Amino acid sequence: MPLPHDPVLAPPAADLFVARHQRGVWRWLRALGCDAQAAEEHCQDALFAALHHGIDRLEPRDAERWLRTAAKRLFWMRLRTERRMPPRTSLEALEAEWARLRADADGGDAALAALRACLAGLPERERELVAARYGERQGREAMACRFGASEAGIKQALRRARAKLRDCIERRLRARES
Repeated sequence: MPLPHDPVLAPPAADLFVARHQRGVWRWLRALGCDAQAAEEHCQDALFAALHHGIDRLEPRDAERWLRTAAKRLFWMRLRTERRMPPRTSLEALEAEWARLRADADGGDAALAALRACLAGLPERERELVAARYGERQGREAMACRFGASEAGIKQALRRARAKLRDCIERRLRARES
């Protein structure tokens, strides 16, 4: 049997399987706290293992669950090897949120599109706060100096911005389902 990762020899079903699941697995790894390069590696390894074990013949939702579990285990094995701790993320909460946003249905495309639209709809200052915290990874202390506010004020402003984003995304996803 040809190697599934060889684009010339790979059967079309393998190509379709990879195309369907790759973005979602990569985004799942990033949500777990994996850096982009490692997420790419773990995603490829998980997809190869899935093809090797015949997971591509399962129902798409079952294959997605299997891939998320395999990718998570690969990431955590790397962390153990590097003697690092897994991220302080409640895996159960992350799984529930992932399912709630229906990210596994389209690899997260709808939720990402909704996030982009909702970010664009935020007032400028809130967009700048969100960009500084999550895009630039600035801490509240640095943000307080930058924006001329207290750390508590930054914390509260970010909390309000996240709540607005969450509500906006949920509305957009519900409207899309209707």
